[in-house]
Amino acid sequence: MGNKFNSKSCRLLVMMVLTSTFFLAEIIVGYITKSMALVADSFHMLSDVVALFVGLFAVRISKRRSDKNTFGWARAEVLGALVNAVFLLALCFSILVESLKRIIEPEKIENAILIVGVGSGGLFLNLVGLFLFRGHGGHGHSHGGGGGSHGHSHANSNRTQKLENGSVTSGEDNNKKATQLQSSTQMNMRGVYLHVLGDTLGSVIVVISGLMIYFIEENWVIYIDPGMSILMVIIIMKTTIPLLKESSLILLQTVPTHINVEEVQERLLDTINGVLSIHEFHVWQLAGNRIIASCHIKCRTPLDYVSMARDLKNFFHELGIHSTTIQPEFEEMDQDSSPIKECNYACTNHGECRNFTCCGEGTKVMNNRNKSLLMASILEGDYQMDDVLSERVSTV
Repeated sequence: MGNKFNSKSCRLLVMMVLTSTFFLAEIIVGYITKSMALVADSFHMLSDVVALFVGLFAVRISKRRSDKNTFGWARAEVLGALVNAVFLLALCFSILVESLKRIIEPEKIENAILIVGVGSGGLFLNLVGLFLFRGHGGHGHSHGGGGGSHGHSHANSNRTQKLENGSVTSGEDNNKKATQLQSSTQMNMRGVYLHVLGDTLGSVIVVISGLMIYFIEENWVIYIDPGMSILMVIIIMKTTIPLLKESSLILLQTVPTHINVEEVQERLLDTINGVLSIHEFHVWQLAGNRIIASCHIKCRTPLDYVSMARDLKNFFHELGIHSTTIQPEFEEMDQDSSPIKECNYACTNHGECRNFTCCGEGTKVMNNRNKSLLMASILEGDYQMDDVLSERVSTV
């Protein structure tokens, strides 16, 4: 029973019911008392209801398997985080416009004690929400989702030690980036947490505004309410924009921030014996710490690829890339040593294909050591493709 209560779905559902109830109370009292801060906070509560619903839907659908979608619904929570961030920014714009209007045309606040009472109730409710979603607020507190997180934490630790010498990024920067990547597994829940956190700040502002209006009898008091509302907008935007950027970059399939593509390619050539060149190298983040890569690896013979296949897999595992698709290519050159092809299996109709490939023509990376090895092999006459093409090739 304890595990069921601690589940994401249960916490989201409980908070959604409480928030929906209090939204109705706040908006009614806000319009009765003409409190801009209270009305703004009630709309923030409404956005919380939407955020909690999106979060609940994303959590449930992300666990489903799908025959139509080869990656399942893994990005449902990332999409949920993006929707939450957009809702928050839209809400901030609405509150900002209304607050500026209230500064230009101020209105007297009525029944300040009622405002304080409702604000205090909202503050208590949001503190309960922060308790329910604790651990999802920052980059360094989350440990990933699901049963596989424990194993990944060790993998990340080992990977950091192996890459300390600048193979991917340098020292502390790599640790920081890896931590950020791991915490993004809970990106959707972080979006919900930011909603609740922003609402908590809104409730604090409502209470402070109500108390100042009640105890201070000055003309400038009428500007406290819209002024505090603008302060709330600034705080919410500061926490929301990074979430919007992070979720957008994942959906745009950009390279994870802790991976430097050029350095990875150069290190692969220097580390794995027999790799002549690498091209069509793509790395992207599916969701959280699930990173996918694909590439074309050029080597001399099928036997060379068989001997290096396991090393290639281990190389990518060290980078935290556990889902890879590697296409081996074998260099075909005559004794006259014609130039090395960019890609052995490129489109035959190059003009048309270029318009339909994902990223245009890839850049081949080949270091001088491998060039020298290949040319020496050709000149010595021990490079015979016909002798090895009949060998059985296994894939990893």
